[in-house]
Amino acid sequence: MSETTSTHYCFYHPSVETELRCNKCGRYICPKDAVRTPVGYRCKGCVKEQQDIFYNATALDYVLTAVITCPIAFIAALIVPRLSIFAIFVGPIVGIIIAEAIRLATSKRRGRYMWIVALVCLIGVTIIPLWSTLEFVLGGGLIFMPQESGGILLSVGLDAIYLVLASGTLMARMRFGK
Repeated sequence: MSETTSTHYCFYHPSVETELRCNKCGRYICPKDAVRTPVGYRCKGCVKEQQDIFYNATALDYVLTAVITCPIAFIAALIVPRLSIFAIFVGPIVGIIIAEAIRLATSKRRGRYMWIVALVCLIGVTIIPLWSTLEFVLGGGLIFMPQESGGILLSVGLDAIYLVLASGTLMARMRFGK
């Protein structure tokens, strides 16, 4: 038996020598690019291809995501500053409402990046009603009105907490939800 030894290089990193191969497509891959699956090591491309069967959203679903998120987030952003400390309870509720409305409108179709579209819309639309307050605080307005600083900073802090909780809940429901 003659044994031929040739050097093989990683498909993704052509300067890295390897003997490891993807068990689906047969490409040579380095350990950095190998993804362990129950049936063996696979390359990133084959894993992504396998995961893509779970994503069936259309371009219209991405538009629906933005159209649904924006008005709900805007209404919530107008209401939240009036709730004071109760705003921390409203954040997760708003995230759930947006995620479920999107799921209903898209007939439970999933897109790889739909959660990003919803998150960007939620953050962008929530900041719009708060813009003047943020501009006042960041522009040094509290120096001229120190008696107002406690209330304004508390309001901005509660709005930030609301936004973090709403964003986190929305992201979790859309990425990992049912």
